[in-house]
Amino acid sequence: MRLPGVFTSWGAAFLIGCLLPCAVAAYFDARRWLLPDRITLPLLLAGAVAAVLADRVGTAALGCLVAGGAVLVCCLLGGAGGGDFKLASGLGLWFGFPGVLPVLLLGSFVGVLWGMWKLHRLGRLRLWAKNFAAGVYLRLVCGLKGVLSVEKLPEDRDTPPPPAAVPFGTCLGIAAWVVWLAGFFLHSWG
Repeated sequence: MRLPGVFTSWGAAFLIGCLLPCAVAAYFDARRWLLPDRITLPLLLAGAVAAVLADRVGTAALGCLVAGGAVLVCCLLGGAGGGDFKLASGLGLWFGFPGVLPVLLLGSFVGVLWGMWKLHRLGRLRLWAKNFAAGVYLRLVCGLKGVLSVEKLPEDRDTPPPPAAVPFGTCLGIAAWVVWLAGFFLHSWG
């Protein structure tokens, strides 16, 4: 009988090297809007070492490039920070490609829902939806550029984030745990 998930050496390494640091990162980002290097860099390094030891360098490197590249675009647009980039790259190393895709999609979905909930609580959801729909129409149908406005995160650490902003590292951490748990239960029951 094959024991699933955490009962294998890879599962234990994944739990200790990826998921526990993700939980710490998610908490830190939710509380302080910061993903410190002392959390993200060991996650990256452990992911690279684990990929070499498990002989999955190709899939890990591709996962790192895809996840890091996707979040890098968000960073360049002002909607994510460097800690989010490093966390996503580390998750790409651990989950590999295509395993990191559900993490990115679920993390983005959690972030969208959380942001919409915050807009609703602020009483701005209806106005945001109207402006977003008009911007999409003007961009796609009329071809106008610059009609979709995005609230950017402040570059100064002392400036508070916009009220509807969501800590994306927290969303990625939640998604990593959910995707791992879903795989654990699917393998144990399948």
